[in-house]
Amino acid sequence: MSSLSTKKSIAITRPVGRGEETSRFVRKLGWTPFIVHAVELKPLERSSILGEFSRIVGEGPVDWLVFMSPTGVDAFFDMLKSHSSVLPSALGQISIMAVGPRTSAALRRRGVQDVVVPDKYSSAGIANHLSRLEMKGQRVVLIRSSAADDRLSGSLTSNGAAVETVTIYQSLVPSNRESVLDFLARLEKGQFQAVLFTSAASASNLFSIAEREISVSKLIQLLSSPLVGAIGSVTAGRLRELGVDPTVPGRYLIEDAIGDLVKKADERTIEKPLERIPAKPSAFE
Repeated sequence: MSSLSTKKSIAITRPVGRGEETSRFVRKLGWTPFIVHAVELKPLERSSILGEFSRIVGEGPVDWLVFMSPTGVDAFFDMLKSHSSVLPSALGQISIMAVGPRTSAALRRRGVQDVVVPDKYSSAGIANHLSRLEMKGQRVVLIRSSAADDRLSGSLTSNGAAVETVTIYQSLVPSNRESVLDFLARLEKGQFQAVLFTSAASASNLFSIAEREISVSKLIQLLSSPLVGAIGSVTAGRLRELGVDPTVPGRYLIEDAIGDLVKKADERTIEKPLERIPAKPSAFE
Protein backbone atom coordinates (compact mmCIF):
# COMPACT_ATOMS: atom_id res chain seq x y z
CA MET A 1 0.00 0.00 0.00
CA SER A 2 1.18 3.52 -0.66
CA SER A 3 1.77 6.08 2.07
CA LEU A 4 -1.39 7.83 0.87
CA SER A 5 -3.53 4.86 1.97
CA THR A 6 -2.31 5.07 5.54
CA LYS A 7 -3.81 8.56 5.78
CA LYS A 8 -7.30 7.32 4.99
CA SER A 9 -9.40 7.09 8.10
CA ILE A 10 -12.76 5.48 8.84
CA ALA A 11 -14.81 6.13 11.98
CA ILE A 12 -16.90 3.22 13.26
CA THR A 13 -19.40 3.23 16.10
CA ARG A 14 -18.94 0.41 18.60
CA PRO A 15 -20.15 -0.19 22.16
CA VAL A 16 -17.95 0.92 25.04
CA GLY A 17 -15.16 -1.62 25.52
CA ARG A 18 -15.47 -2.99 21.98
CA GLY A 19 -13.60 -2.23 18.79
CA GLU A 20 -10.20 -3.93 18.94
CA GLU A 21 -11.11 -6.67 16.48
CA THR A 22 -12.72 -4.11 14.18
CA SER A 23 -9.60 -1.93 14.33
CA ARG A 24 -7.38 -4.87 13.35
CA PHE A 25 -9.59 -5.59 10.36
CA VAL A 26 -9.45 -1.94 9.21
CA ARG A 27 -5.66 -1.81 9.51
CA LYS A 28 -5.34 -4.92 7.33
CA LEU A 29 -7.08 -2.94 4.61
CA GLY A 30 -4.44 -0.21 4.91
CA TRP A 31 -6.77 2.26 6.58
CA THR A 32 -6.70 4.00 9.95
CA PRO A 33 -9.59 3.12 12.30
CA PHE A 34 -11.24 5.48 14.74
CA ILE A 35 -13.66 3.83 17.17
CA VAL A 36 -16.56 5.98 18.35
CA HIS A 37 -18.06 4.66 21.59
CA ALA A 38 -21.60 5.91 21.05
CA VAL A 39 -23.37 3.11 22.97
CA GLU A 40 -22.87 1.59 26.40
CA LEU A 41 -24.28 -1.90 26.94
CA LYS A 42 -25.26 -2.72 30.51
CA PRO A 43 -26.54 -6.23 31.30
CA LEU A 44 -29.57 -6.30 33.56
CA GLU A 45 -29.34 -7.94 36.97
CA ARG A 46 -29.27 -11.73 36.64
CA SER A 47 -32.15 -11.98 39.07
CA SER A 48 -34.28 -9.84 36.73
CA ILE A 49 -33.41 -11.98 33.70
CA LEU A 50 -33.98 -15.15 35.72
CA GLY A 51 -37.37 -14.00 36.96
CA GLU A 52 -38.65 -13.10 33.50
CA PHE A 53 -37.40 -16.28 31.82
CA SER A 54 -38.66 -18.47 34.68
CA ARG A 55 -42.12 -16.97 34.24
CA ILE A 56 -42.09 -17.69 30.50
CA VAL A 57 -40.87 -21.29 30.91
CA GLY A 58 -43.38 -21.86 33.69
CA GLU A 59 -46.24 -21.02 31.34
CA GLY A 60 -45.41 -23.82 28.92
CA PRO A 61 -42.87 -25.23 26.45
CA VAL A 62 -40.81 -22.81 24.36
CA ASP A 63 -40.48 -23.68 20.67
CA TRP A 64 -37.98 -21.04 19.52
CA LEU A 65 -35.29 -19.20 21.45
CA VAL A 66 -33.99 -16.31 19.31
CA PHE A 67 -30.77 -14.45 20.15
CA MET A 68 -30.22 -11.01 18.62
CA SER A 69 -26.57 -10.41 19.60
CA PRO A 70 -23.45 -12.02 21.09
CA THR A 71 -23.90 -9.75 24.12
CA GLY A 72 -27.32 -11.26 24.71
CA VAL A 73 -25.91 -14.78 24.42
CA ASP A 74 -23.22 -14.11 27.01
CA ALA A 75 -25.57 -12.41 29.48
CA PHE A 76 -28.17 -15.17 29.13
CA PHE A 77 -25.76 -18.06 29.65
CA ASP A 78 -24.00 -16.27 32.50
CA MET A 79 -27.38 -16.21 34.22
CA LEU A 80 -27.86 -19.91 33.53
CA LYS A 81 -24.53 -20.87 35.10
CA SER A 82 -26.04 -20.73 38.55
CA HIS A 83 -29.63 -21.41 37.55
CA SER A 84 -29.39 -24.23 35.00
CA SER A 85 -32.60 -25.78 36.29
CA VAL A 86 -34.53 -22.92 34.71
CA LEU A 87 -33.86 -24.15 31.20
CA PRO A 88 -35.88 -27.24 30.30
CA SER A 89 -33.78 -30.39 30.52
CA ALA A 90 -34.69 -31.29 26.93
CA LEU A 91 -32.85 -28.34 25.43
CA GLY A 92 -32.66 -30.14 22.13
CA GLN A 93 -36.44 -29.79 21.74
CA ILE A 94 -36.09 -26.02 21.60
CA SER A 95 -35.04 -24.59 18.24
CA ILE A 96 -32.28 -22.01 18.66
CA MET A 97 -31.88 -19.13 16.21
CA ALA A 98 -29.11 -16.53 15.97
CA VAL A 99 -29.47 -13.28 14.05
CA GLY A 100 -26.06 -13.73 12.39
CA PRO A 101 -22.74 -15.58 12.36
CA ARG A 102 -21.20 -13.71 15.31
CA THR A 103 -24.18 -14.53 17.50
CA SER A 104 -24.10 -18.11 16.25
CA ALA A 105 -20.40 -18.34 17.12
CA ALA A 106 -21.13 -17.04 20.62
CA LEU A 107 -23.71 -19.82 21.06
CA ARG A 108 -21.25 -22.47 19.85
CA ARG A 109 -18.73 -21.24 22.42
CA ARG A 110 -21.43 -21.89 25.02
CA GLY A 111 -21.90 -25.45 23.78
CA VAL A 112 -24.96 -24.93 21.57
CA GLN A 113 -24.11 -26.45 18.17
CA ASP A 114 -27.45 -26.75 16.40
CA VAL A 115 -28.17 -23.11 15.59
CA VAL A 116 -30.36 -21.74 12.79
CA VAL A 117 -29.11 -18.58 11.06
CA PRO A 118 -31.34 -16.71 8.58
CA ASP A 119 -30.15 -15.85 5.07
CA LYS A 120 -30.24 -12.13 5.93
CA TYR A 121 -28.67 -11.21 9.25
CA SER A 122 -31.39 -8.96 10.59
CA SER A 123 -34.76 -8.89 12.31
CA ALA A 124 -36.37 -8.95 8.87
CA GLY A 125 -34.26 -11.99 7.98
CA ILE A 126 -35.50 -13.80 11.08
CA ALA A 127 -39.11 -12.89 10.30
CA ASN A 128 -38.73 -14.07 6.69
CA HIS A 129 -37.15 -17.37 7.74
CA LEU A 130 -39.82 -18.18 10.32
CA SER A 131 -42.64 -17.08 8.00
CA ARG A 132 -41.84 -20.11 5.83
CA LEU A 133 -42.69 -22.39 8.75
CA GLU A 134 -45.97 -23.15 10.45
CA MET A 135 -45.87 -20.63 13.32
CA LYS A 136 -49.46 -20.82 14.53
CA GLY A 137 -49.35 -21.59 18.25
CA GLN A 138 -45.55 -21.61 18.37
CA ARG A 139 -43.99 -19.92 21.39
CA VAL A 140 -41.08 -17.68 20.45
CA VAL A 141 -38.80 -16.01 22.98
CA LEU A 142 -36.66 -13.09 21.79
CA ILE A 143 -33.47 -12.42 23.77
CA ARG A 144 -32.59 -8.80 23.02
CA SER A 145 -31.69 -5.32 24.23
CA SER A 146 -33.82 -2.49 25.57
CA ALA A 147 -33.19 -0.53 22.34
CA ALA A 148 -34.93 -3.09 20.11
CA ASP A 149 -38.18 -2.07 18.44
CA ASP A 150 -41.38 -4.13 18.10
CA ARG A 151 -41.26 -4.86 14.37
CA LEU A 152 -39.95 -8.42 14.67
CA SER A 153 -42.39 -9.28 17.45
CA GLY A 154 -45.26 -7.80 15.45
CA SER A 155 -44.32 -9.73 12.31
CA LEU A 156 -44.12 -13.05 14.16
CA THR A 157 -47.39 -12.40 15.99
CA SER A 158 -49.16 -11.66 12.70
CA ASN A 159 -48.11 -15.15 11.57
CA GLY A 160 -49.78 -16.75 14.58
CA ALA A 161 -46.82 -17.06 16.97
CA ALA A 162 -47.01 -16.26 20.67
CA VAL A 163 -44.04 -13.96 21.24
CA GLU A 164 -42.31 -13.07 24.49
CA THR A 165 -39.33 -10.75 24.88
CA VAL A 166 -36.63 -11.08 27.51
CA THR A 167 -34.71 -7.82 27.82
CA ILE A 168 -31.19 -8.98 28.56
CA TYR A 169 -29.28 -5.69 28.60
CA GLN A 170 -29.79 -1.96 28.38
CA SER A 171 -28.44 0.09 25.50
CA LEU A 172 -27.49 3.46 26.99
CA VAL A 173 -25.87 6.76 26.10
CA PRO A 174 -22.25 6.30 27.26
CA SER A 175 -21.31 8.00 30.51
CA ASN A 176 -17.88 8.81 29.05
CA ARG A 177 -18.45 10.87 25.89
CA GLU A 178 -14.82 11.63 25.14
CA SER A 179 -14.59 9.49 21.97
CA VAL A 180 -17.74 11.10 20.53
CA LEU A 181 -16.40 14.60 21.18
CA ASP A 182 -13.05 13.62 19.67
CA PHE A 183 -14.90 12.26 16.64
CA LEU A 184 -16.79 15.53 16.20
CA ALA A 185 -13.57 17.55 16.37
CA ARG A 186 -11.88 15.34 13.78
CA LEU A 187 -15.00 15.32 11.58
CA GLU A 188 -15.00 19.12 11.55
CA LYS A 189 -11.37 19.04 10.39
CA GLY A 190 -12.29 16.72 7.52
CA GLN A 191 -10.15 13.83 8.79
CA PHE A 192 -12.56 11.00 7.86
CA GLN A 193 -13.11 9.56 4.42
CA ALA A 194 -15.83 7.23 5.72
CA VAL A 195 -18.10 6.81 8.76
CA LEU A 196 -19.93 3.58 9.64
CA PHE A 197 -22.88 3.38 12.04
CA THR A 198 -23.34 -0.15 13.40
CA SER A 199 -26.67 0.33 15.20
CA ALA A 200 -29.65 2.65 15.30
CA ALA A 201 -28.89 3.40 18.95
CA SER A 202 -25.38 4.57 18.08
CA ALA A 203 -26.80 7.00 15.52
CA SER A 204 -29.38 8.37 17.96
CA ASN A 205 -26.86 8.69 20.77
CA LEU A 206 -24.23 10.37 18.63
CA PHE A 207 -26.70 13.01 17.47
CA SER A 208 -27.95 13.48 21.04
CA ILE A 209 -24.43 14.07 22.37
CA ALA A 210 -23.49 16.27 19.41
CA GLU A 211 -26.45 18.60 19.96
CA ARG A 212 -24.70 19.97 23.04
CA GLU A 213 -21.71 20.98 20.92
CA ILE A 214 -23.00 21.87 17.44
CA SER A 215 -26.34 22.27 15.69
CA VAL A 216 -27.99 19.28 14.04
CA SER A 217 -27.82 21.02 10.68
CA LYS A 218 -24.07 21.51 11.14
CA LEU A 219 -23.58 17.82 11.96
CA ILE A 220 -25.60 16.77 8.91
CA GLN A 221 -23.46 19.09 6.80
CA LEU A 222 -20.25 17.63 8.22
CA LEU A 223 -21.48 14.09 7.53
CA SER A 224 -22.13 14.97 3.89
CA SER A 225 -18.39 15.01 3.15
CA PRO A 226 -17.30 11.45 4.10
CA LEU A 227 -19.08 8.35 2.83
CA VAL A 228 -21.59 7.22 5.45
CA GLY A 229 -22.63 3.60 5.84
CA ALA A 230 -25.15 1.78 8.02
CA ILE A 231 -25.38 -1.86 9.01
CA GLY A 232 -28.95 -2.92 8.45
CA SER A 233 -32.18 -1.30 7.34
CA VAL A 234 -33.15 -0.23 10.87
CA THR A 235 -29.90 1.70 11.34
CA ALA A 236 -30.22 3.19 7.86
CA GLY A 237 -33.80 4.18 8.58
CA ARG A 238 -32.83 5.93 11.78
CA LEU A 239 -30.07 7.86 10.01
CA ARG A 240 -32.49 8.97 7.31
CA GLU A 241 -34.85 10.20 10.03
CA LEU A 242 -31.95 12.23 11.37
CA GLY A 243 -31.19 13.69 7.94
CA VAL A 244 -28.35 11.46 6.71
CA ASP A 245 -28.70 9.11 3.73
CA PRO A 246 -26.28 6.16 4.16
CA THR A 247 -25.23 3.24 1.99
CA VAL A 248 -26.16 -0.26 3.23
CA PRO A 249 -24.12 -3.40 2.48
CA GLY A 250 -25.78 -6.43 0.93
CA ARG A 251 -24.98 -8.53 4.01
CA TYR A 252 -25.38 -6.99 7.44
CA LEU A 253 -21.86 -7.81 8.60
CA ILE A 254 -19.40 -5.23 9.90
CA GLU A 255 -16.61 -6.58 7.69
CA ASP A 256 -18.80 -6.29 4.59
CA ALA A 257 -19.85 -2.77 5.52
CA ILE A 258 -16.27 -1.64 6.10
CA GLY A 259 -15.06 -3.28 2.90
CA ASP A 260 -17.87 -1.66 0.94
CA LEU A 261 -17.11 1.83 2.29
CA VAL A 262 -13.35 1.45 1.81
CA LYS A 263 -13.81 0.35 -1.81
CA LYS A 264 -16.14 3.24 -2.60
CA ALA A 265 -13.86 5.75 -0.88
CA ASP A 266 -10.86 4.47 -2.83
CA GLU A 267 -12.82 4.83 -6.08
CA ARG A 268 -13.79 8.36 -5.09
CA THR A 269 -10.13 9.24 -4.45
CA ILE A 270 -9.19 8.08 -7.95
CA GLU A 271 -11.97 10.12 -9.53
CA LYS A 272 -11.28 13.38 -7.65
CA PRO A 273 -8.20 14.49 -9.64
CA LEU A 274 -10.28 14.27 -12.82
CA GLU A 275 -12.91 16.52 -11.29
CA ARG A 276 -10.37 19.32 -10.81
CA ILE A 277 -9.54 19.51 -14.56
CA PRO A 278 -11.52 22.43 -16.06
CA ALA A 279 -14.07 21.01 -18.46
CA LYS A 280 -14.56 22.38 -21.96
CA PRO A 281 -17.88 24.11 -22.57
CA SER A 282 -20.50 21.58 -23.59
CA ALA A 283 -22.54 21.98 -26.72
CA PHE A 284 -25.58 20.97 -24.72
CA GLU A 285 -25.28 23.83 -22.21
